[in-house]
Amino acid sequence: MPIAFNKLNTHRTKSMEIVSMVKDNLVNGELKPGDKLPTEMELIEQLGVSRTPVREAIKILEAIGVIEIKRGEGMFITQHSSHLTMNPLVFSLIMHSHNMEQLIEFRQHFEVLLMNMIITKEHKNLDKIEAVYHSQVDRMNPSLSSEELADIDLEFHYAVLEETENPFTIEIGRTIYELIRPKMIHFKHSNNIERTLATHKAYLNLLKEKEEFEPTKTVIKMIKNNEEMIR
Repeated sequence: MPIAFNKLNTHRTKSMEIVSMVKDNLVNGELKPGDKLPTEMELIEQLGVSRTPVREAIKILEAIGVIEIKRGEGMFITQHSSHLTMNPLVFSLIMHSHNMEQLIEFRQHFEVLLMNMIITKEHKNLDKIEAVYHSQVDRMNPSLSSEELADIDLEFHYAVLEETENPFTIEIGRTIYELIRPKMIHFKHSNNIERTLATHKAYLNLLKEKEEFEPTKTVIKMIKNNEEMIR
C-alpha cells in the first residue's frame, strides 16, 4: 500500500516542501527503494495543494534519480543504488538552492575547478566545446524564449563538464545545472545574448590558454558578470 502524506503547512515553496517530505521519509525509513508512491491525484488530495507544485516536485525527483515512473504502473522510489548514493548531496543542494547569491558563488567556483581540470589535462580536446560555442553564435537570437536561451547557454557548460572526463565532477555538475536552470530562465532575456556569447568566448580562450588563467580573478569576474546580468 503506497505511503500517505500529510497536508503541507510551510513557509517554503510547496514544490520544495514536497521534495523535502520525500527526503525525510527516505531518511527515516518510511520509504525504501522500490516502494510505490501515491498517484499524482492522490498526492494533490493528500497534500492539499494544486497540480503545479506536485508536478514540479515530481520532475525534480525524477531528474535527480530519486523516483522512476513506469507507464501503466505508477511512480516508484528508484532501486538503482548508483543514483541513491548521490541523494544526500542532491537533497542538500536542493534545500539550499533558493539562495541565489550563494548558488551563483558556488557555481562559479565549481566552473573554475572545471577549467583547471581541463587546462591541466595531458591531452585535451576542445573541438566539441568550440563547436557548441559557434553553434550558439548562429542560434542565439532575440526571437527565442527565455527557456530556449537558457538551454542553449547550458549546452556550452555541459560540453565543458563532459571534457573533464571525471565521473564525480560530471555527476555533481549535472545536478548543479539542473538546479540552476529554473533560475537562469527568470533572468534570461534577448538583451543578454551578447554578454552570454562574450562570456563563453572568454571561457574558451582560457581553456585554449590564449589568456592567463588566474583562478581568483576569474571567479570574481564571473560572479560580477552574473550579478550584473540578473540585475
